[in-house]
Amino acid sequence: MSVQGKVALVTGGASGIGRAAAIALARHGAEVVVFDRNAEGAGAVAAEAGCTAMVGDIGESADVTRVVDQTIAGHGRIDILLHAAGIFPRNPYFEMTDEQWRHVLRVNLDGSFFVTREVGRHMRDRGAGTMILMTSDRGIHGAADFAHYAAAKGGMLAMVKSLALALGRHGVTVNGINPGMTDTPLARGGNPNWEEKLAVDVLGSCSTPEDVAEIVLFLAGTAGRFMTGQIVSTRLRYGA
Repeated sequence: MSVQGKVALVTGGASGIGRAAAIALARHGAEVVVFDRNAEGAGAVAAEAGCTAMVGDIGESADVTRVVDQTIAGHGRIDILLHAAGIFPRNPYFEMTDEQWRHVLRVNLDGSFFVTREVGRHMRDRGAGTMILMTSDRGIHGAADFAHYAAAKGGMLAMVKSLALALGRHGVTVNGINPGMTDTPLARGGNPNWEEKLAVDVLGSCSTPEDVAEIVLFLAGTAGRFMTGQIVSTRLRYGA
């Protein structure tokens, strides 16, 4: 699962799965750039892992272009994109406002398009690279109080397939990870019935961000070089 000497751009790297993956990639020899709107959190990860922090809004096309361009200018290339940035607010379907709907789609779906478009152009022209998107089984099964999140993640699932088809002949792999119940601040904040969710989970427990980071290492390294267009789910559906 070697990533030694590779350049990795990690969105949403200030906390949760993004943070754990950024640290794991750096510890396995990758040059890591953490991209997050949380300057303090990104800086803390950079200090811990010995990597670079860049601050910006994933939902702003100009910010994404700036960070991608600066990463390439500073490191020469991008070999790995881990796109883990996203938000997970709880808004019941029939009480959801236009603004709440658009905000989640802007960050989670538009942001995914912006970063994969920019990095994808670069990887296509280089003829090498791997993209890993943090998707969700909510994009398959839906969620009554998170319909905007589910819709965005459903779009990302289709994006993984589309990108894999567009980039496969250019030596670029694209895969997604459905992490299931993972103990992150984002997941806990969106699940007031956290203990009930754990009780019906097929494993009876949740994964840690570090557990999911191991899957990232597999897909990003040489072991995953012949996988593309796949969604790696950690377990069976655990309920809505």
